[in-house]
Parts: sequence; structure tokens; C-alpha cells
Amino acid sequence: MAVSCGAFATGVEVQFWTMQLSPFHDAYIRGVISSFEKQNPDVRVKWVDVPWSEMEKKTLTAVASASPRRPAPDLVNLNPQFASKLAEFGALADPEKFLSAEEIRAYLPAAWKANRLDGKTFALPWYLTTSVLLYNKTLLARAGVEAPTTFAGLLPAAQKVRATTGRYAYFPALDGSTPLETLVSMGASILSANGCRAGFVNERGEHVFNFHQQLYQDGLVPKNVVTEGHRKAVEMFLSGQVAMVSTGMQFLQFIKTNNPAFYANVGVTLQIGVGESPPNIAAMNVAVLDQSPNKKAAFRFAVFLTNAANQTEFARRVPILPSSTKSYDDPFFTTASGDRLLDEARALSVEQVKRGEVLVPPMRNYNKFRSDYARNLQAVMLNRKTTRQALSEIDTTWSALLPCPTKFAARAVSGTQP
Repeated sequence: MAVSCGAFATGVEVQFWTMQLSPFHDAYIRGVISSFEKQNPDVRVKWVDVPWSEMEKKTLTAVASASPRRPAPDLVNLNPQFASKLAEFGALADPEKFLSAEEIRAYLPAAWKANRLDGKTFALPWYLTTSVLLYNKTLLARAGVEAPTTFAGLLPAAQKVRATTGRYAYFPALDGSTPLETLVSMGASILSANGCRAGFVNERGEHVFNFHQQLYQDGLVPKNVVTEGHRKAVEMFLSGQVAMVSTGMQFLQFIKTNNPAFYANVGVTLQIGVGESPPNIAAMNVAVLDQSPNKKAAFRFAVFLTNAANQTEFARRVPILPSSTKSYDDPFFTTASGDRLLDEARALSVEQVKRGEVLVPPMRNYNKFRSDYARNLQAVMLNRKTTRQALSEIDTTWSALLPCPTKFAARAVSGTQP
């Protein structure tokens, strides 16, 4: 049941933490706060910006040591995976107890779903990102191939690029959550239907592991894919050693500024995997701490911060995408900017966000699952384990970490029926 948005107690102060938005976005954030305070004169918002690398530690410390003299933040800008850690321990307030049904419907369903754990919502979606595939037009033309939209199409493309140019077609970054995202993009499930075991200890999982092993053992990807990640992939793309890279549309401005000649040779298309699964999207959120004495005011500000007008204005300033459905009615998303490549990348990104999903939704023990999966995948790629050995070890490790959740939670994670 939603709490009405009437007057607040006099002198309410909402402490709002963001993740590395200052100083470049000071004017925007301060403008949003000023507009909110004019509409809600009984509330003041105190903004604190925290470096990306320190956010988890500072948030955990604030939650554990909060006191009247050192209050914890009321509203925090997080990502779903870290926020879900706090939600596991009941540290975050449920937005569905404070928002109306109409307010909830204002967000893209996939973005809202990205902030749920065990059937409960723990945060509001804020801005979104999605990767597109950038490609070196000259290298692909020399190889006589087009940029693939499926992983099934990546293998023959990689073989041709390597044979005709001596370069690599792709750098499958194994850092972050990328390996698990690729697993889902290739048609496998992270968890079993009942949520009690890994969902890819089967033929689909074997195909994913064997696919990566073939890429590596046949010399179709750089040897350092097992030790380095996205940063190296971008570096090798810019130097012409790799023909394609998965990255956000924001990277285009960096290329245009630093290497205009190379920029003219870049093409863009949908991310690899869209021919086999929904596009993957990444979400940032804002969460209200359950211990906050100002939850009602904090949620009112969170709704204001993430409304269609404010999210659209944010997207005008930086290459992010809104989680608000109505934002996409704004002409900004369809009006030509004069840069054909950037406009194409934005259009493809919007398309992916509208029909995409967060392929790796929040789950308990996520970091342990991610590292165990990546470690075993790398071992198979290096021929240190067979695929069957790796999957058997994953099955044992994951089963020990997975408490059997409710049927609802299992469907939410695996996307399958029990």
C-alpha cells in the first residue's frame, strides 16, 4: 500500500549519496534538488558524492555505525548486485510500500524487475546502459564478413578474420559479470527451475564452455582474454588488433575526440547475442535504507529524481538511457544530432533497452557464483579441465551455496517454469 505524499514533518533532511557524479554533473544534481525543494518546502536534501571505488565500503560502514551524531544516508545510488547484498539482510526499504501503482508503472518493467530479490523490491531504477557492437569496417570488409548478431555467427566470422587479416575478430572480456551474461545470451539458464542448482550443467552449458575453448585453442581470440578484461578489449580495438568490441555508446565520443581518423572507420550494430536472447541491459538504482527515519521523504525525492522529465534531461547531458517509459516519447531520442554514427548507436541502444532484460538479475552469493564460473571457464579454455569436470565442480559448489527459494523466486532468476 502506497504512502500518500502529503506534508512532511518540519525540518526533514534527506541525505542523498551518489556514486562519482561530481564534479561533472554538479549543475544537474543541484538543479534537481533545488526544484524538488521548491515543491516540497518542508524537506531539504543534503547531497554527498562518493567515489565509485569507495561506495560499497562507505555504505556498509554507514549502515553498521549509524548514530544520531553520524546518521547513515537516507537514499543511496547503487547498482542492483550490491544493493541486493544489503537487501539480503533487510537493510533496504521496500519501494512498493511507498509508491502508488501508477508510479511503479512509470518505469520500464525490465528495469523494475532488476531491483527484486526473492520476490521483493529493494530499490527504484534510475539510469540504464546497454552495450552495442562497434566494429572496424576495413577489417571486416577484408575478411568478407558482416558483424554477427549471434554467437553462432561469431565463430565462422572469427575464423575468416584470423585467416585473411591475421587479426582477431573479438575479445570476449571475462571480467565483471560478462561471462554470466554471455552464458544467458547463448541460451542457458543461470539457475535450475527450482533455484537449487546451477541451471547450465547440461548440453547448453557444455556448448558454451566448448565454444569458448575452441575460440581460445584455435587462436581465434587473444591469449590475454583469460587475464584481462574490457579495458584491454577496448585498447586492442583502438590499435586495430581486434575487429569488434562490445561497449557502451558513450565510448564513441572518446574515439571521435582522440582519433577522428579511426572514428570514420567505425561501424555499429546490435550486441552479439540478440539473435539468441533478449538484449542485455545494466541498471543503476537508488535505494532507501530501512533504518532511515525519513523513508517517506526519501522515496518522494527518489520518485522525483527518476521521473521522466529529470531522466530525459540527464540523458541530454550524458550518454545514458532512462528507466522511465515516458522519457522515450521525447523528440531527443529520435532527432538527428548531425553525427550519423552516434545517432545510429543511440537508436540501437534505445531499441535494446526497450526490449531488453538484465540477464544476470540480483541473486544471493552473486560474487561467489561469478568468480567460480569464470575460474572454471578459464580452466577449460586453457585445457586444464574438461568441460564435464568444470561443470561437475560448478554443480557441487553452487548447490552448496544455493538455499532452495520459493518457486516465485526461482522463476524470477532462471526465467523458466518449475
